[in-house]
Amino acid sequence: MDIKPEDLYRLEDKVLVDIRSPSEFEEFHIPGAINIPLFEDEEKRLIGIVYRGEGVEKAKELGYEIAWKKLENLLQRFAELSKKHKHVVVYCWRGGLRSQELCKVLRSTGLQVLRLEGGYRSYREFILKDMERILTNKRFLVLTGKTGVGKTKLIRKLQEEGYPALDLEELAGDRGSVFGRVGLSKRVSQKLFDAMLYERLRNIESELIIVEDESRTIGRVHLSEAFWRKKEEGMLVEIEANLSTRLKNIVEDYTASEGWREDAIRSLSKIRKYLGEEMFHHARHLLETNRVEEFALFLIKEYYDKTYKVRRKVRFRLDCSDIEACFQELKGIYSYILKEGVASKPCG
Repeated sequence: MDIKPEDLYRLEDKVLVDIRSPSEFEEFHIPGAINIPLFEDEEKRLIGIVYRGEGVEKAKELGYEIAWKKLENLLQRFAELSKKHKHVVVYCWRGGLRSQELCKVLRSTGLQVLRLEGGYRSYREFILKDMERILTNKRFLVLTGKTGVGKTKLIRKLQEEGYPALDLEELAGDRGSVFGRVGLSKRVSQKLFDAMLYERLRNIESELIIVEDESRTIGRVHLSEAFWRKKEEGMLVEIEANLSTRLKNIVEDYTASEGWREDAIRSLSKIRKYLGEEMFHHARHLLETNRVEEFALFLIKEYYDKTYKVRRKVRFRLDCSDIEACFQELKGIYSYILKEGVASKPCG
């Protein structure tokens, strides 16, 4: 039996099985799915070579030969999943030969598996369209503020307490600025970002969602038109903090992982023309001599604060030098807006 993407959310006790190669799965997949590859990366590469050199029939023959050798193990793994879950849903990239043939074999052995019609491609088409529907009745409370004031800390504290907050930077695997990749190793594709964002949105019941004021592009991913429009219409809360708090936040955030210094040097090179040669070499020297706080202070004064602009009217302002006090105030603002349905007059 084939099912459509929208049917996935009507199934109880299900497991999604992505049968594409490990590298395909890593690049993007339906959140929550597991990977049982029909072909490993090298096997898929060889089939591709045969397809290009000898044609589709020869490629099919090689594919069947490789898959046949794995059949016993595949049957065992799917049988185990069928015992644990009421519904086992199989998908590949576009619902083609891989999923069709595997499901045919599994069903012939008595295993009742479902196949996602159109594969991941149809799922992606569905979620992008459905995301617009979900956003129709949502409002955003948007946290804006200079680098280091603690916006991401607030978002994560809100999530921990069950508030409907979205950490867009976590989903994107990037902080969004020129130094956004410093100390981060995870790379997120556009397809995976959209899928994770959709799954988070559809699980939020509240009409009011808290997000950070990100740019349209966060690293190498971009926000959809529908999401961006909603964010731009949202109520702004400007987060402020004293300089020592900002320095502490930046240093903690950027130096948490190994290799951060090399990442910072690469990022610094991207703004070399903006800084000029003298300031660029000064900043690099601070990094190379481990004067981390001085480097962070340099970035705040010579780059971040000079490029920071608030493009719209601010509804509320909060001092986040004391993160706990700021957090409590923010929760109060959220409750007030949710209860009253309107915000107070802009701060100016």
